[in-house]
Amino acid sequence: MLIFKQLILSFLLPAVVGGGIFILAKSLVSKRESDHKKDWFSGWLVAVGLSTGYIVGYIGLEGSPPLQPREGVHWLCYLAIIGLILGSFWHSSRLGRLIVQIGLSIVIPRLLLNSAFKYTWGQFEGVIWWACLAVAIFIFWHTVQQSFTILPAGGSSPFVYFGLSGGTALIFAVSGSLRLAQHTGILVAFFAASWIITLVGQRAENNKWQVFPLGVAPVVALLLSGIWMNGYFYEEVPVASALLLAAALFLAPVGRIERIQQLGARRSTIVQIGVIALPVVIAIGIAVARSGLFG
Repeated sequence: MLIFKQLILSFLLPAVVGGGIFILAKSLVSKRESDHKKDWFSGWLVAVGLSTGYIVGYIGLEGSPPLQPREGVHWLCYLAIIGLILGSFWHSSRLGRLIVQIGLSIVIPRLLLNSAFKYTWGQFEGVIWWACLAVAIFIFWHTVQQSFTILPAGGSSPFVYFGLSGGTALIFAVSGSLRLAQHTGILVAFFAASWIITLVGQRAENNKWQVFPLGVAPVVALLLSGIWMNGYFYEEVPVASALLLAAALFLAPVGRIERIQQLGARRSTIVQIGVIALPVVIAIGIAVARSGLFG
């Protein structure tokens, strides 16, 4: 009964809530004439769908987030809220985006890994980790933004992030972190719902949507970065698996190689997604081998 309740609260309900908002967002997209305000609002609604879906799932798993987070996991709900706020003005100023990205990339490691800074690392070691993580978050955030335009329009983007979050959840599960696997499963539920809705919409209207606008990038980047840091520093996720997951999106520009584009739209998309999926599959294999699941 408890497992069934967790499935409802942490997977089905977030998918319904996030998917419902996603449908509303896509119904507002102007199809004939460019309507800047309507397109901005529909794009922001996609970010609302992802962040709201995650917050609903978080509350289903953890209850209300504490006002003074004691664990790294407690910050994930607040990262979703921050991403939602940022998504509302993420199209406005490139300089403003850059300043916010730099600031949050510096602050987030200190918030999520407070216990490691206090009790595990020395002063010099802590500064090195802090600098490296800040740079890594900033680069990954930029990569997420680029992936929304590099990946082909239509179902490619939600499918790639469905596979990335699904692989993350599986790695956490076999590494003994069912709690983080459930949190990642909330993202899996949203990306699966958005992928299915996009496919149905394409067939019904015979067009291809740019599914994830720029305003969704803060929510995706902050949540995945927060989940991965919790998994690596507080759980038993293998180092190689964590690095491969983080590196998967860096392979998205493969689809822009001229020789691959000559294969045609369908085949080049398959190659591009396959190349991105390869490190995720290897990461899963490493985690399974390290878990001793097959002796």
